[in-house]
Amino acid sequence: MLFLDELAEFAPAVLDALRQPLEEGRIRLARAHGAVSFPARFLLVAASNPCPCGNAGTPQPCRCSEAARRRYRRRLSAPLLDRFDLRLGVQRPDVDRLTGQVVEEGSEAVADRVTVAREVARRRGVGANRDLAGSLLDRHAALDRSGRALLGDALRQHRLTARGVDRVRRVARTLADLAGEAGSVLSDEHLSVALYLRAEPEALLGADS
Repeated sequence: MLFLDELAEFAPAVLDALRQPLEEGRIRLARAHGAVSFPARFLLVAASNPCPCGNAGTPQPCRCSEAARRRYRRRLSAPLLDRFDLRLGVQRPDVDRLTGQVVEEGSEAVADRVTVAREVARRRGVGANRDLAGSLLDRHAALDRSGRALLGDALRQHRLTARGVDRVRRVARTLADLAGEAGSVLSDEHLSVALYLRAEPEALLGADS
């Protein structure tokens, strides 16, 4: 796992260098005397403020100019963000959670569900559903007419890219596995949740005032 905190503070060239290994699971280095390829399959987790001051989209007033917010957003290219299967906006925790008055589900219970879902993926011949591709994806994450229409609408509305279609299907397959649903055809419910979990970059980094 590679965790990058304050993602938008990294140089854009450094971030875009991650695109190839994220897509192919390998990193290729070319030098004057030859080229080498190394395995580089990893899980990328990143966090970023919505703007330089961190207040955009919160009850606190944003101290950044519109130009500063635009520069900040441009550090994260659309092709890089498109390679994140899950893109979520996270709000500041409320007082009850910070003081422990809200009881959350325990990590052990979540880990048990993940273990079961991973075993289901292994029975399909892959380490995780992110590795489903081609005929395996069509077999285990099939779309019916309603599902195709749902993804088609998202494409027409530019909420989803061609690369994102398969990624949404893999996430929907994982949601179904976590829910214990073994059918090969993805439900509209799981596809809709997978689309919701792939929030548009503008929603994450704040829109212009």
